[in-house]
Amino acid sequence: MRKHVLIDFMIMAIIFSSGCTHKEMYNSSTNGVTDNEIVIGSSAALEGEAGFLGTQLIHGSLAYLNEINAQGGIHGRKIRLISYDDQYDPSKTVTNTQHLINTDKVFALFDYVGTPTTVKIIDLVHQAEIPLLGLFTGAEDLRTPFRPYIFNIRDSYYAEAEAAVSYFVDTLGFKKIAVMYQEDDFGLAVLSGIQLALERRNMALAATETYVRGTTDVENAMRAIKPSGAEAVMMVGTYRPLAKFIKIAQDEGFSPYFHSVSFVGLEPFAKELTDKQKINPSVLNKIIVTQVVPSPFSLNLPCVKEYRELIKKYYPLDEPNSVALEGFINAKVMVEALERAGKSLSREKFMGALEGMHNFDIGIGKQLSFDTLNHQGLKGVYYIIITENGSYIMVGS
Repeated sequence: MRKHVLIDFMIMAIIFSSGCTHKEMYNSSTNGVTDNEIVIGSSAALEGEAGFLGTQLIHGSLAYLNEINAQGGIHGRKIRLISYDDQYDPSKTVTNTQHLINTDKVFALFDYVGTPTTVKIIDLVHQAEIPLLGLFTGAEDLRTPFRPYIFNIRDSYYAEAEAAVSYFVDTLGFKKIAVMYQEDDFGLAVLSGIQLALERRNMALAATETYVRGTTDVENAMRAIKPSGAEAVMMVGTYRPLAKFIKIAQDEGFSPYFHSVSFVGLEPFAKELTDKQKINPSVLNKIIVTQVVPSPFSLNLPCVKEYRELIKKYYPLDEPNSVALEGFINAKVMVEALERAGKSLSREKFMGALEGMHNFDIGIGKQLSFDTLNHQGLKGVYYIIITENGSYIMVGS
């Protein structure tokens, strides 16, 4: 016992002699910052069922970061992104994040993908007092209660659920809404938003059923939902099981409207529906996907035009897509905050710069705002309808 006391005393002596506080020694706000470099870290699915999402999110961000680095970086420092693959596995996300914080000692966390993965690192982020920016998830657990180190750029799943329910109930007059969802934190996050949106209209769900994450076993969900006579089925998951669910519905003559939130990955979802599942055009016209960024084909928007130029420059084999555009937007916000934080960079100054971003014009037709009690940057949801050739059209926002 006395030995432990002596060791603790020696540590404290080192801290005070160096002029550092206990917090500064173990939790440096300048980790990942050198004279020439700013190191940030990501854990995202780069392979597996959500691999398209992580890969394209990172490509979109790197297209912008590479261009900034080519121009000399931020205050003479180039940005280096360390990206680890978690394969949409929450346990791997935790391991990757611990490595990024404790071994790589990154300045900030960036471009995380998924709800079941990201919610598992909330405590790690808080304990390390490290900023986390640009999450490809709209989960409410990352927004409520207020998370001082987490900055959400995209709008929430609650906002997407409200937009979809508004379309089905307020516009189309539907009375029966069902939900088929992935059985995990992601599915529950969206389900909660849908239920709240219906409660505001004094309605309840006509039916619900789950399927197991990482599978396409949606037959039981169809057996549970079809007898309800649902006029719209709101689906929560990745593109393959959702497309299969619609194919089964088509084959069984069940023809409600369908909806998915943005996490589905619009482009691979459209391709799966048209190329593999051969969904009829009459059914495609009933599929609505809510999005939180504009179309990557909206060339009238300066950010979209810049994204398309830089993605072609740095990733010429990639087709323009909404996920990469979101990554590009994330990177623009990151760079703007680093610029505003100044040459003498710290995590505190970086977060202060983010919280000082009011009505920041990214070039997408909507402005971003953070403040000390609001870390939800963008607001607004877009409606997308998939067309018979695998492309899609935006029908409103």
